[in-house]
Amino acid sequence: MSAAERVVIVGGGPAGLSTAAALSRLGIEALVVDRGDRIGGSWARRYERLHLHTIRRFSGLAHHGIPNRYQRYLSKDEYAEYLEEYAARFELRVLLGEDVSAIRPGAPWQVETRRSTISAEVVIVATGHYVDPRLPNWALNDGFGGRVLHSVDYVSGREFAGQRALVVGLGNSGAEIATDLVEQGASSVSVAVRTSPPIVTREMFGIVPVQLFGITLMPLGMPRLVDRVGARLRARAVGDLTQYGLGEPAWGPFTARRPAVIDVGFLGVLKAGRVAVRPAVTGLSASGVEFADGSSEEFDVVVLATGFGTGHERMLQGVPGVISPDARPLARSGRPTAAPGLYFIGFDETVRGHLFEARRESKKLAKTVAGRLRTSAGTSSA
Repeated sequence: MSAAERVVIVGGGPAGLSTAAALSRLGIEALVVDRGDRIGGSWARRYERLHLHTIRRFSGLAHHGIPNRYQRYLSKDEYAEYLEEYAARFELRVLLGEDVSAIRPGAPWQVETRRSTISAEVVIVATGHYVDPRLPNWALNDGFGGRVLHSVDYVSGREFAGQRALVVGLGNSGAEIATDLVEQGASSVSVAVRTSPPIVTREMFGIVPVQLFGITLMPLGMPRLVDRVGARLRARAVGDLTQYGLGEPAWGPFTARRPAVIDVGFLGVLKAGRVAVRPAVTGLSASGVEFADGSSEEFDVVVLATGFGTGHERMLQGVPGVISPDARPLARSGRPTAAPGLYFIGFDETVRGHLFEARRESKKLAKTVAGRLRTSAGTSSA
């Protein structure tokens, strides 16, 4: 089966839906193609404890914010519900259950799924960062006597009550999963940390959402200075974490253009001695987990909060000059790429919040795409 479209958006998450809605406001109907079985499905499937780290006011999508009936920090199920409502409000065309296997350049572009090929003047990749679970080589050791699972398969710590648990990686997912394991009754919880991240409270001094600091300070264009100021504020709000086993933060959020770990309970269990910090993991064996300092320890379950790959190396292997060696977009989200007619959206994660950036980028990208389509239409009619 083949079909022809003006614009195809690959990925029906927040960035893809926001771009489709922004285009619709300009009179352009896009087809959104998503591998899930429902709108918002990737959010609904995530672990139970998950809530947004950004406030409702700055987490909505283009031209239709999150209604006030929702709480300040939406749960993952509430956000999935909002996405369904959003798609219905703009009457977006979303083709579900279609996993895109390849995007091929040409005039027009060809978007291949397992069941069809769709041609399009413009293709927008909105698949997000969280496509392929990243597994360390040592995690494939079959001799380990416990259970090993990636964070994508983690649902709730109830399943591991009474067990010795290790979380590998201290990003936002790792910190929250460790907290959940403690709260759900694991007999012991440890976190293996290779590089210590900056950790901030979700609301500075219990009053001001930390996201507002990012929104206010990022436009100043002085990332190193802002990071120095931020470090002092963190020290006052969070305290010295070296006494609990964490090193000094290895990077600054503004300089690195990546969000800090937002605390939603982790600091409390860490300071209470209910979470132990361990070095980086070097391997698994029948006797337990082996660490970089030469020590080893027995665990019943190891949760890998080791991140994801984009999957772009498969999808875009026939499109040169658009992704880096680690399969990240070379162009900034919403900007033209080296391949005319191909764009990325939703890949900028900053201190202002991923959803905040996706909304802003999608509105700009819609105008860019509209201009391109007008130009191509004028050329064709000439």
